[in-house]
Amino acid sequence: MFIAQPFIFGLVFFGVGVYIFIYGFTRLRKKRLIENIPTSTIRGMAMGLVELCGKAKKIALLKSPFTQTSCVLFKYTVEEYKRRGKNSQWVTIASGDSFLSPFWLEDSTGKVKVFPLGAELACPRDYEFETGWLKPLPENLAGFLETKGIRYQDWAFPRTLRFREWLICDDEEVYVLGSAQKAELKDGEYKEKLFGRLEKLKSSPVDMAKFDLNKDGEVSIEEWDMAVAKIEQELLEEVVRGHALEEHSDVIVGRGEEEKVFIISDYSQKILTRRLLFEFIGCVCGGVIFALMGLFCMLIGLSVI
Repeated sequence: MFIAQPFIFGLVFFGVGVYIFIYGFTRLRKKRLIENIPTSTIRGMAMGLVELCGKAKKIALLKSPFTQTSCVLFKYTVEEYKRRGKNSQWVTIASGDSFLSPFWLEDSTGKVKVFPLGAELACPRDYEFETGWLKPLPENLAGFLETKGIRYQDWAFPRTLRFREWLICDDEEVYVLGSAQKAELKDGEYKEKLFGRLEKLKSSPVDMAKFDLNKDGEVSIEEWDMAVAKIEQELLEEVVRGHALEEHSDVIVGRGEEEKVFIISDYSQKILTRRLLFEFIGCVCGGVIFALMGLFCMLIGLSVI
């Protein structure tokens, strides 16, 4: 006799267990990568997957959304505690980060630009606040909820919310495992800069007059072509000068096209590998338990047990 409900529950549990089990091995792979890839200096790094340690330096100093702390990188979540029958859990209702803003990573040999987009940020929480009956909502958090259009109260009752924030601060020691790659000027970026300068040139009669070589009061097609060629040459010279001024100015560290592993952390390498080991053990054990529970429920549904 087939019993649908326990079989469906079992199938879900079994699928979740297999997923957690496989995810555990992705944590093990990251642990082994960290252990097997030697730490490089910024000056001596090669293209491809690299492991770097140094200090985070600002390109643009940011303010974290909850504490207004000056930093080079942040991530935040807002969660609500929800009850559904006998079950209750924290559900994320808002989240965000500054992963579109790059920062410098600097060691004793030079510095390189890090683009955090797509990175796993592994660091301890810098701020956490949970609302409650005896905990009034601070003004900074109330202002944040208002800007995001999130209600603090449902009817007359306050919602149970949890605010969390993670930061990488300026001058903080940082570990980065990511892909070093050439930062070439993209065709779209080049055209945008070129068109911008040409528009600026056309809006300035004084500058346009410099290219009126025959002084007839008009810039001919040939004279305009000369102006375009001169501005293109200036753009190329700026790129060359920029490369000469900064070590690895034409290189970025980010998520690679082939190797997707990208970690930014303010843990030491030893602590990071230990955390990944614990996550691997927890996922493998938890995955096996879930899968066995699911298998047991499916057997009940099939009336085998």
